Amino acid sequence: MQDRLLYYIPLFQGLPEDQMQRLALRGRYKDFKAGAIIAGEDEPVKGLYLVVWGRVKVFKSSGDGHEQTLYLLGPSELFCMTSMTEETFPANLVALEDTRVFILPRDVMEDLAKQEPSLVFNMLSLLIRRLKESMYLIELLSLKEIPQRLASFLLHAQALGEGGDTVTLATSQREVAKVLGTTPETLSRVLKKMAGDGIIHAKGRTIHILDHKALEALCGGG
Repeated sequence: MQDRLLYYIPLFQGLPEDQMQRLALRGRYKDFKAGAIIAGEDEPVKGLYLVVWGRVKVFKSSGDGHEQTLYLLGPSELFCMTSMTEETFPANLVALEDTRVFILPRDVMEDLAKQEPSLVFNMLSLLIRRLKESMYLIELLSLKEIPQRLASFLLHAQALGEGGDTVTLATSQREVAKVLGTTPETLSRVLKKMAGDGIIHAKGRTIHILDHKALEALCGGG
């Protein structure tokens, strides 16, 4: 149930019942159609956002139209943590599919953080995780070629999954290409080459890892 949504979010674990009810009452839901811009870079921040259902892409874009995806966020994931310290969004946000978000006003979050140390600790833990994800992305883009990037991406996705040798992409191959800093055409060629070498079998968003050792060797063993 949507009114119980906050109880399942790690950021709010440990908060008293009355504070949880206050958050639920002060927040508001907003729906976005697939492809709709949720917020643009440098727009005023309204508060902390939580994905109820759907999927959100956080990305940066250059003047020549080049786009780099930073995060792909799904249900129960938070974004715009910078609302606690910054006045504007640091990146662009778009709904990849029909999406509902829950927006917690900035002033409510600020007041709660002053009263509840557990919220600050939980927020710090989340920021550390996001920092590690950013460092991983920087390493992927700056130190590896496209085949290495894809191999590392698949192994990373497998480690975050439920186990087994099957990786189900959370979004389309076109969006995965943007995460890896390449084009859909190049990604398709690399996937076909890896499939031809017997390393993977890919069909749509489902990728079966056939040769784990070869995949590790391709990404440099990291």
